Amino acid sequence: MSDKTIWILSDGLAGHYNQSIGISNALQTRTPHEALIINIRLRHKLLRPLMRLIANHLPFLLGYKSLSFFYQHDNLPQKLPALIISAGGNTLFANITLSKATQKANAFSGTLKGYYSNKIAQVFTVTPLKNVTNNIVLDLPPANIDTAQNSSLIEPFYTLLVGGDGAGYVYSDEDWTQLAQAMTSIAKRDGITWKVTTSRRTGEAAEQILSSALPENCISEAIWFSSNPQKVVKRFLAEGQVIFCTEDSLTMVSEAIYAHKPTLTLQPKTMNPDSNDAQALDKYQAKKYIMRSPIAALNNISVEAELFCNSYPDIHGQIADALVGEIK
Repeated sequence: MSDKTIWILSDGLAGHYNQSIGISNALQTRTPHEALIINIRLRHKLLRPLMRLIANHLPFLLGYKSLSFFYQHDNLPQKLPALIISAGGNTLFANITLSKATQKANAFSGTLKGYYSNKIAQVFTVTPLKNVTNNIVLDLPPANIDTAQNSSLIEPFYTLLVGGDGAGYVYSDEDWTQLAQAMTSIAKRDGITWKVTTSRRTGEAAEQILSSALPENCISEAIWFSSNPQKVVKRFLAEGQVIFCTEDSLTMVSEAIYAHKPTLTLQPKTMNPDSNDAQALDKYQAKKYIMRSPIAALNNISVEAELFCNSYPDIHGQIADALVGEIK
């Protein structure tokens, strides 16, 4: 076992946790370490402006006591970390506080929510932050997933990852009905069957529409999360020749891109992503990592491999290059 540890602060959200684990995994080949997870929860969200004020302007108040005042948290490990990692705005104060208390470097994945950039050693984003000199702009966000290894299965599958309402996206019954109709048409057109998994956000009502409208002969395997949650995303990405993914989760979209296969992201009629998400999706499309399509127009989309990227960046290498010098 390595003599180095890295503290990972988790706010309980899977997307944030997986980004932090992705950073840790990227460092393993350069700096072997034990990743220790510290679960934290804000006591009162209304205190966030005060936390930001303290971090930016009153750093003498930062320490273990202020961490416990603002957060419920696991007991801290006795061994000091070589690095502190987190993602998600609710972890920023804790990240900065523990970096000061331990005198160790820190890394953060995401936008800074008004915190000063000099409080973080390295800030990872997929779109540039203005006037932030320690901003490492990645082609894709850190992810707790390796490039999917292609399955040896002969039967041709397409994979569909289904999210739900959130991040400015709202799905109607009509959207779900149109998606089922398009999947049926595509299965017949391309001679494939589908592997489908919904998620926590999808909801039972949407799942009922999809499962009722999809003919059994076009579905190879379906995981309906509300009644039978299973972790199948990695396997489905490996087994699918083409990946379809609803656009409401950037984490889910990035996992699909990491499969290094043609990836289509699907949009409901009602959508208004925030500027950061919109910039990221535009960037992915410009680099041909994805092709974006309204669900209503999905029948007309051609799935030709040459329309997509055939050379993907080494995200792990980009992360490791940025952080290896910070670890003491």
